[in-house]
Formats: sequence, structure tokens, C-alpha cells
Amino acid sequence: MNEVVWVILRQENRFLLSQRSLTDAASGIWVFPGGNMGPDDKEPIDTACRELKKAVGLKGYRFRELCHTYLGQQRVQVFCCDQWSGELKPACDEVIGVGWFTLPEMYSLGHSLAPFVDESLMYLAWLTQHYDDHPNEWLAQWRGCDEDV
Repeated sequence: MNEVVWVILRQENRFLLSQRSLTDAASGIWVFPGGNMGPDDKEPIDTACRELKKAVGLKGYRFRELCHTYLGQQRVQVFCCDQWSGELKPACDEVIGVGWFTLPEMYSLGHSLAPFVDESLMYLAWLTQHYDDHPNEWLAQWRGCDEDV
């Protein structure tokens, strides 16, 4: 089974999406930044750190695993990252665009939005409200990633 990681970043009421390259199997689709677990990744959080930097040029510092799901032959682990630095930009050949989107803006992308992202919009709305209302519940669950990633 192929291990995949996606990373959700939120800035105020906007979420970060990256647009896949036109030469990619998911040509032009907007997705959360992420990718496949590599042979040097010890655990999924290592993949989250590496792929965030590789895809959109940001260095993530605090991650929390939100959920996991299965898509065909892929096990997808979804992380939330609440601290990052760097210049946001398409940082590899697999990404042609990056942007911050509100939930209504994400919904308006229609078929250009990856199905998993589209199906998770209600969960993202709940998550946003829960995090804002109960930040102390999240404190013990944040994890840093290996600084060498």
C-alpha cells in the first residue's frame, strides 16, 4: 500500500491549496500540499515536513495528525500545520499554482477541486470552529518535525 500525506495550513479563514501540474495524473486539480512517503522518511510527519517544503516552499514547525483515509491503493494521512515560515510559491515541477482560499472559494472551484478536499469542506468548517473555540485541547497534540528534514 502506498503511503501519502496531505498538509492543511490555515491562515485566518483561508486554507492553502496547491494546483497540480498539467503533466501530472491529477492535471490542474487543486489539492492540499503533500505527497508520497519517501524511503528516507521514518514516519509520516517527516513526509509532511519534506513535502510541504518541496511543493510550496514552506518550512512547517508544528503538526497534528487529523485523520487518515484510504483512496484506492493509497493510505492518506492528513496533518494540520499551524506554524510555518518561508516564501509561498510553487516550488517544484509538480505544482503550478498556490493560493489561500476561504471555504466558499474552495467550493466554487467545482471540478477543479480534488474530490477528497471537496468532501472534507464541512469537516474543515467544524475543525476551524472547534480549534478557535478550544485551542487548549490541541496543545498536547502538536508535534515538531525533525529539523533535518
